[in-house]
Amino acid sequence: MEMAQHNFGLVSGVEPESLGVPGKRVFRLLIDGPPPAAATLWIEKEQLYGLSMAIKKLLESEPWKMGEGAERAGVPFLDDEEILEGTSREAVEFKVSRLGLAFGPGVEHVTLFFHDALEDEEEEEDDSSFLEGTEGMEDMAGEEENPPQAKLQITLKVSASEGFVDRSLELCASGRGTDSLSRQALVAAGKVNPGSNGHFKH
Repeated sequence: MEMAQHNFGLVSGVEPESLGVPGKRVFRLLIDGPPPAAATLWIEKEQLYGLSMAIKKLLESEPWKMGEGAERAGVPFLDDEEILEGTSREAVEFKVSRLGLAFGPGVEHVTLFFHDALEDEEEEEDDSSFLEGTEGMEDMAGEEENPPQAKLQITLKVSASEGFVDRSLELCASGRGTDSLSRQALVAAGKVNPGSNGHFKH
């Protein structure tokens, strides 16, 4: 079973972007695959923050930093290097519902999966047990016996995924800063030091 309807393979990066004024912003991810493949993914701020923190925590886990890989870190791992080639050359645009995350192939890549909200609505009654968040991401990468098929699959080099995390957290923290998620993003992005009464770092 294919893990996604569209596989862009190895891409150079994912660009997070927000439109609108603080408090009323909408978020999207812009992805360029092998020409003419491209994707515009509409995503909630909470999803963007959750995905960024999941990648950040996995890359900062002790087993990964010690070179012991994803298996010792307790996260899904893909070893099929053929997925780096990609098979889709289409342009896609959709609103993201669920997200998947796995390390691999190899120790230099991270693979992401995105679900289409409209397609998920049609399957919701048959898939009510699926968990969102980090647990849901692990299931997406193959922990389930019959994992649901994603709409889009991409692979990033670890260095590119780190850049995505930094830009995403900056974006999440750049709003009004009055909601809890924005404050968490400020801390995660290193803009606020909670150990010094929350003062901004200069």
